[in-house]
Amino acid sequence: MMHWFISTFTYLITTATPMLHTYGLWALVGILFIENLGIVFAPGEAVIVTAGFLAAKGVFPIWLVIPLGILAAVLGGYLAYALGARYGHKGLLRYGHHVWIKPSMVDRVHHFFHRFGAPVVAIGRFIVPLRQLQGYIAGSAEMGFPVFAIWSAIGGILWVCAWSGGAYMLAAQIPA
Repeated sequence: MMHWFISTFTYLITTATPMLHTYGLWALVGILFIENLGIVFAPGEAVIVTAGFLAAKGVFPIWLVIPLGILAAVLGGYLAYALGARYGHKGLLRYGHHVWIKPSMVDRVHHFFHRFGAPVVAIGRFIVPLRQLQGYIAGSAEMGFPVFAIWSAIGGILWVCAWSGGAYMLAAQIPA
């Protein structure tokens, strides 16, 4: 298990490091926004973990990584909510393929939402593809925006702090 974790962590770092070195925190903001907007293939975890790792090594200040990550993740989710509210469940099924969203994914997440309610928005940040679809589904399921906004912010804070903070603390234990 530990070997898998180390090899996965190493892969994430080596994949996202050149992107972050080239584009800086703009890459973090852009990728997290796009991923939380529903683009399933955006490497959100890779970028947030790498940003936390690089912050521990002095490349970025952690006091910027965390709030920018939270802002990008939450705003991406808010825009997805607005689109879900605007186009509804039928629109999501009809146009979702443009952003690699399959009808089976939509139906599974929609069922999950109706079964467990608003806390799914916060917990869903940690579950792929729920993170990418939750804004659309919440909007199309007519969840009230204030409820979605609060749970999305809570989830965004927890998700960004867990991934970037965890990487930051782990990287601080690795000698330079």
